[in-house]
Amino acid sequence: MENSLDPQQCLESVRNETLSAFSYLKKASECLSSPDLLPIGQEFVIRALEALPLFKNQSLLLQNLLRTAGLYPYLKKYFTDLSPEKEFVLDIYKSNFDDNFIFHSMQARVFNLLLSGKNVILSAPTSMGKSAIVDALLAENKFNNIVIVVPTIALIDETRRRIQTRFGNSYQIIHHGSQSRRKDKVIYVFTQERVNEREDLRNIDLFIIDEFYKLADTKDAQSRPRAFALNIALSKLLTVSKQFYMIGPYIDAVQGMSALTREFIFIPSDFKTVALNIHKYNIAPNNTEEKNEQLAEIIESHKGQTIIYCKSSNSISNVIRFLTSKANLQTEKFTDFEEHPLKKYYKWLKKNYGADWGCTHALASGIGIHHGALPRAIQQKNVELFNRRQIQYLICTSTMIEGVNTSAENIVIYDNRNGNPRIDSFTHKNISGRAGRMGQYLVGNVFCLEQLPEQESQIVALPLGLQDEDSPINLLAGIQPEHLSEQSDHSLIQFTKKSDIPMEIIRKNSSYDVETLEEAYKLITELSISDMDQIATVAKPKKYQLELLTAFIKTVENRVLSRQKLNYEDSDELYNKLREYIYADNHTAYIREQINYIYKANRSATDRSDATDRELSIVRNIFKHAVSRALCLLQELLNYEYTLLDREPSANLGWLLHIFEDSHLPASFSALEEMGIPIETLEKLVTTELSETDIDTLIRYLRMNLKYLVQLNSIDQMFIKQAIY
Repeated sequence: MENSLDPQQCLESVRNETLSAFSYLKKASECLSSPDLLPIGQEFVIRALEALPLFKNQSLLLQNLLRTAGLYPYLKKYFTDLSPEKEFVLDIYKSNFDDNFIFHSMQARVFNLLLSGKNVILSAPTSMGKSAIVDALLAENKFNNIVIVVPTIALIDETRRRIQTRFGNSYQIIHHGSQSRRKDKVIYVFTQERVNEREDLRNIDLFIIDEFYKLADTKDAQSRPRAFALNIALSKLLTVSKQFYMIGPYIDAVQGMSALTREFIFIPSDFKTVALNIHKYNIAPNNTEEKNEQLAEIIESHKGQTIIYCKSSNSISNVIRFLTSKANLQTEKFTDFEEHPLKKYYKWLKKNYGADWGCTHALASGIGIHHGALPRAIQQKNVELFNRRQIQYLICTSTMIEGVNTSAENIVIYDNRNGNPRIDSFTHKNISGRAGRMGQYLVGNVFCLEQLPEQESQIVALPLGLQDEDSPINLLAGIQPEHLSEQSDHSLIQFTKKSDIPMEIIRKNSSYDVETLEEAYKLITELSISDMDQIATVAKPKKYQLELLTAFIKTVENRVLSRQKLNYEDSDELYNKLREYIYADNHTAYIREQINYIYKANRSATDRSDATDRELSIVRNIFKHAVSRALCLLQELLNYEYTLLDREPSANLGWLLHIFEDSHLPASFSALEEMGIPIETLEKLVTTELSETDIDTLIRYLRMNLKYLVQLNSIDQMFIKQAIY
């Protein structure tokens, strides 16, 4: 044990007095003096801080080791008797945006590199504090035009909120397609798809890509279109920007960037700001009974803020049913107490989505959930409740892991899958990194119920910089000409010669592979001119028109529809749902009708909850995204075919697009939904006059008049305040 370099074991030895506190810190010092052992040395020091009373006689030595480890924030947080020399060091590492925020040495290094004009790719653990470097760069007032690319709309909103609070007076923050530039200094916060749609990205001083590992081509049909969209966005930004900063979790190498003729510094850092206790159980994936037993023991013995990662919303439902059925696991019930702060939110969920819905049922036991089908306002509210410790448990899928900020002491990895595919060691490590948080939890606990994935080298290979004869045409079509290899130029020329689809349509619809686009175009060419005219400008489609639209959507979105079993040719379910949504008075009326039907048709609470999840997934993932995307493609293919027929390109599906993309709301109201205001609340605010305003004017109106809007109840007010203040 004396020779062990396991910080956790060594600390136990200090506790049971088989190792002296001084010897423990000596081991820390030896590790810190070796570059290869630096992260282990940092963990020694972090664990010593967690058990500070054990080291009260070595306070000065521990302070010196914290300084050697570069963990300056902890010097300020845990010690008041600092020497003038250490106080001076803290002044040097004080951030420029908050006097109380101290950089650690890696943050300071990256910040200074970026400030000197260098391009940086930073690969570091989740808890390293990478976003603080972005805030420090903004505080320098050196950059006028900045683009921040994030992987999800949830992260757009989280980033917008953080930047708005600190820099809203200096910069205009553009985060939605409906916003126009009106200031000299602008920060664009977009997903990759919005970067590619935007026409005014010019003279960018700095662009930032968060979670840059998503540039890699995973070959997975579900995530591949988004990886290609991110590569296309990178190509676009490289041509209009002076400098870049890419951020992501720890990896070993980046391949393909060097081919893009921009110098950069790659910093792979395992810099530790928290320590992790990893608990392994090696339970078989399908042994739900044993997993649940272990989960019960974990929750009983670890009372801190806990995130439980599950592979899917169905798995979440099973975990909720287990937890809420165990009397000894239930947290404080509040449904009988009118004054409980969560009572009104619970009643709102119950009224709008039913008492048996998993999210409603979970909240009654102090449990929040987070997955991709949830309405955005509910996602954000549940995260807020968790971070404020108003609920103790948050059960999530991968949507929670993709960069959304949480403060959790414990992570339980219930499933080693993301949907059907197994998660690799990289993703497993990324999930584990959500345990602990700098400044809040020095030590996090990770409970791995299933066997850990095999360790493998993690390399992010960029399709943009590694083009070959197999590079997909839909990727190449979107790349800027200066980034196309000679081989890719040749591939595009050869494709143009043999394909009937113009390159511009492929470029605008790069989320579809060319085989799907060709199949879609074949459908259009088989239509009579009369059929084309019938659907070209349709708003309220009749039966035959909607049948044509449904057939087209099933052709191009088969993969997405198959997840909800809506893809079958002989099924009318998609047709019926499209018709009901189009002809509904509004989004809420549609949802209410579906929920009422679910509660009449299903007797068990489980079936009702699962059916509600499915309906919300259809609205969120199919109506809002897949159907909207298909309608855009249909409009472009119709107009192209009209030009070939020497006719005016008159197809315009704008009204239908608006219904699905904006959930029956005006565009600026739809942007507010992304910010966390529920559609149910927004529908109470819509007027003819407000429908014409832009999002910034609408926000100003709400800030000035919120207390006078008598149609809003206290829950509506809560959601609005949370979103715009």
